[in-house]
Amino acid sequence: MFFKNVDCRPLKKLSSWRRISLSAWSRPADPSVYALLEVDMTKGLSLLERLTKETGAKLTVTHLLIKAVAKTLAKYPEINVLIRRGKLYVRENVDVFVQVFVEEGGRADLSGAKVRNAHEKSLEQIAGELKKQAEKIRTGQDPNLKTTKRSLKILTPRLMKWSIRFLEWLGYDLNISPKFLGLPPDPFGAAMITNVGMFGLKMGWAPLVPFSRTPIVLLAGEITPQSILNIGVTIDHRIIDGFLGGRAAGELKRLLENPDEMV
Repeated sequence: MFFKNVDCRPLKKLSSWRRISLSAWSRPADPSVYALLEVDMTKGLSLLERLTKETGAKLTVTHLLIKAVAKTLAKYPEINVLIRRGKLYVRENVDVFVQVFVEEGGRADLSGAKVRNAHEKSLEQIAGELKKQAEKIRTGQDPNLKTTKRSLKILTPRLMKWSIRFLEWLGYDLNISPKFLGLPPDPFGAAMITNVGMFGLKMGWAPLVPFSRTPIVLLAGEITPQSILNIGVTIDHRIIDGFLGGRAAGELKRLLENPDEMV
């Protein structure tokens, strides 16, 4: 009837700040920290153009960002964690969630797709997997999304609020996920990515999503004429302090500016 929701293990070594912060905040509605990362995409754009011609796959900055974020999470597993009942647990998988914009009935809506263990996949594999998932979402063929939408339609706002909290508690605090609800294990992973550059927005910051237990959200803006990509980063300060965040940001910037290392 039930299956294990998230494969993870306790994080035993905690800094003094982590011990304090876990007690200072109860949910990621308060500890949001915002940062701006400027990345020179000259080499990245050149690589994407070359690989697109060689493979025939339509490769974008989003795919490169997914790969770089996943490799950064793999290098710093202390970021690839979730908070469960006041304790930190390291995820066994390195998963990145990507926001997908869909149109339904003439109205724009927001959904998403998760790429599991993206650090181990090529850009072509990431692009193919994401395209397949996005197509299912846009055509209404995603079974999990169908089940979720049916449930949301019959819930009142009050019931929806409590249902979301209950599912969060069930999936993350108890670490179980009912099969009959059609919810995948750990549906959001350790990082969310949204690309608003396609809408002409130069930069911005996205909020943390409390029920996702995702400690980092990245918003990619429009690339400037000088090939600079501005990435708005929002982090959960209970998990990522300035020192760790600085090291991870440096690694992410290094990978994006030297993309040949990832392929």
